[in-house]
Amino acid sequence: MALFRRKAASAQPSDTPAAVKELRRPHMRRVVAYYVRKTLTLFSWIFYPVGVIWLLLLPRDEFHHKASVDENALLPGQTTKYFSSMDMYAVNSYRLRVNQLASQTRSPAEYAAFIQSELNGFGMEASIQNFVLATNQGATIGANSYGISRAARGDGTEAIVISSPWMDDGGKVNADGVGYVLAFAKFVTKFSHWSKDFIFLVTHPSPMGTRAWLEAYHGEQPGPNDALQYDPLETHSGAIQEALNLEFGGEGDYAAIEILVDGLNGQLPNADLVTTVVNCAQYEGIPVALHQAVTPEKFDSNWTRYLHKADILAEYMKSQALGLPRSDHALYAKYHIESITLRAIKDIPGAQYRVSGEQIGRAIESALRSFNNLLERLHHAYWFYIMPTAASYIPISVYIPPVILLSVTLVFQSLVMWWMSGEPGQTAPARSQRIKDSPYVARSPQLSSFNTRTRPIFLPIVTMFLCHATGAFALYMSPTILYIAQHGDINPLNMAACVLIVTAVIYGFMIPTLQRLMEGSGASTATTAPAWMVVKCIACAELGAALIALSTLNPSLSIALAIPSVPAFLLAKPTGSHNSFAIQLIALFLASPIGILGAISLLTGLGTAQDLVRRSADGWSLYGAWLFPFVLLVYWPLNLVGHVIVGMEQ
Repeated sequence: MALFRRKAASAQPSDTPAAVKELRRPHMRRVVAYYVRKTLTLFSWIFYPVGVIWLLLLPRDEFHHKASVDENALLPGQTTKYFSSMDMYAVNSYRLRVNQLASQTRSPAEYAAFIQSELNGFGMEASIQNFVLATNQGATIGANSYGISRAARGDGTEAIVISSPWMDDGGKVNADGVGYVLAFAKFVTKFSHWSKDFIFLVTHPSPMGTRAWLEAYHGEQPGPNDALQYDPLETHSGAIQEALNLEFGGEGDYAAIEILVDGLNGQLPNADLVTTVVNCAQYEGIPVALHQAVTPEKFDSNWTRYLHKADILAEYMKSQALGLPRSDHALYAKYHIESITLRAIKDIPGAQYRVSGEQIGRAIESALRSFNNLLERLHHAYWFYIMPTAASYIPISVYIPPVILLSVTLVFQSLVMWWMSGEPGQTAPARSQRIKDSPYVARSPQLSSFNTRTRPIFLPIVTMFLCHATGAFALYMSPTILYIAQHGDINPLNMAACVLIVTAVIYGFMIPTLQRLMEGSGASTATTAPAWMVVKCIACAELGAALIALSTLNPSLSIALAIPSVPAFLLAKPTGSHNSFAIQLIALFLASPIGILGAISLLTGLGTAQDLVRRSADGWSLYGAWLFPFVLLVYWPLNLVGHVIVGMEQ
C-alpha cells in the first residue's frame, strides 16, 4: 500500500506547467543565437588582423621546412656523371654558330631548319612545326624544331623534354640555352642506360611556340577562327613526365642559376622536381637563386634575415598572383607535366666565384639521370607550397590558415547582415512567465516567429545582376578597348580618366536609377528591412566564398585581393556623415582594380601598370590565364556593389 501511495504522490502535477518546460528549449536556442550574433557583430573583424599578423610572421625560420626528396627512386646526385670538357666544347661551338645565325637576321624557319639538321645528324627523328599567331599587332609567323631520341631500354611510353627558346626573356639570343640543348642531344646518344625517350625542343617565338607544340603533341587541333594556327606533329613519343627548360643568354660566364617554378595561373610543379634540381646544382657547387636572389648562409642579424626572406616571399607571391607565364615551363602545367626553368644569372651581389659551363652541364645531367630513374609520375611530394629560399618551403598547412582568416571575415559579416536584417530586436530574449493563478503561460514576444521583418530580395538580386552584367560587358569590350589603346594615339591618362568617369556614372547614376524604377529606394520600414543589408549580405558571402575557393588554387592572388577588399567591405554602409561617406568611398576605390593599378603607377611608374594590363589581357586570350576574367567577372562587379551600398538609403 505504501508503494501505491508513493506512485500516486509522484503523479501529482508539479508547480511548473508543461508549457513552460516546452518553451525552455526555444528560449535557450534564442539566447544562444542572440549571444553568437552579438559576438560575431562585435568581433567578426578580429580574424582579419590575425590573418595579417600571421602573414607577416611567415618569413621567420620557425615556419619554414627544409626541402627534401620524398621519392627515394630519384636519388639526386648519386650517379656517376659523364659530362666532360669535350661536351662543353660542343656547347661553346654551338653558341658561336647560334650567335652567327642571329647576327644575319634570318627568319624563324631558317633557325628551325638549322636545329633540325643538327638533330638529324645525331640520328634522331627531327621535324619542324610551323605556326601563325594573329594579334592586334598583326600576324606573327613562328617555327618549332624538335627531335626525339628513343631510349635503348625503354618502351617509348614515357618521355622527358629538354627545351630552350631561341630568344630569352630579355629579348636576347639564348645562345647558351640552345647550345646546351644541342650538346645534350648529342650527349644522350652515347649511352644506353636511358629508360625514357628524350625530346629536344627549340621554340621561336616563345612561349607561344611552346603552346602550339604542346597542343599539337596532345592531339588538339586549332579551330578555323582561333588566333593560333599550327601544323600537326610528324613524330611523337610517349607521355611526357618531366620538362626542363634552359635559358642561358650569356657567354658561358655566370654567377648562379635561378629556378623558375610558378606556372600558368599560379600552378606549381611537384616539389620533388624542384628539390631534385636544386640538390643536383648544389652538389656541383652552383649557387641557386630564387627571384634573382641567392640566400647567404649567414646574416648580420635576425632582422636582416627576416627582410631578405620577406623580400623573396613578396616577389614569389607577386609572380604567382599574376598567374602569367614567365617562361616556357609555365605552359606544361596545363597537361599535368612537372616542369621547371633554369635561368642563368650573370652577376649577383656577394658572388665570390664564377660558375663554369661544365658545372652546369653536370648538374643538368644529374637531374636527367634522376628523372630517368623514376618509373612513375611524381606523386609522393606536394604541389602546394611557398618558397622563401631555394632550399626551403612553407607547406600549405602553415600558409593556408592566414589566407582563410582574411576571407572568412566576409562570411561572418554576411551572417551578421542576415541576422540584423531579419530580427530588429537587439536585446536578449526574455523567459516565458506563467500567468498568475492560471495553468497557462504568457509567451514572450521574442519567441514568436511573426516578429521578423521582411527581407527584400528582388532589389538585391537586380543590383547584383546589374553589377555583374557590367563586368561581363567590360570583358566583352576589352579586345576593342585594347586595340584602340594600342593603335590609337591616346594618352593613357586620358583613357584612365574615361574609365573612371564611366565607372562613376555606372554606380552613381545608372544602377540607382534602375533600382528605383524596378523596386523603389529600398529604404527600411516598420515591417521591411533595409535593402542595403541584404545586398551587403549577398556581396560579402559571394566575395568571401570566391576568395576562399581561390586560396586553394592561387593563394597569392587571394591574399592580394583580400587585403584591400575586406576592410573596404566591412566599412561599406549608408551613412549621413560626409566624412564617413568619403572614407568608405576612398577605401572601396583603393580596393578596386583601378585603385590598385593607380597604386602600382605611383610606386613603380605608369609603364608598369600599362604593361600589367596588356600582359593580363594577352595572358587570357593567348594562354588561358584567368586573372583578367576573374577580376572583370567577379572582383570588380563586387567592388561596384560596395559603391552602390554606400549610396543606398538606410
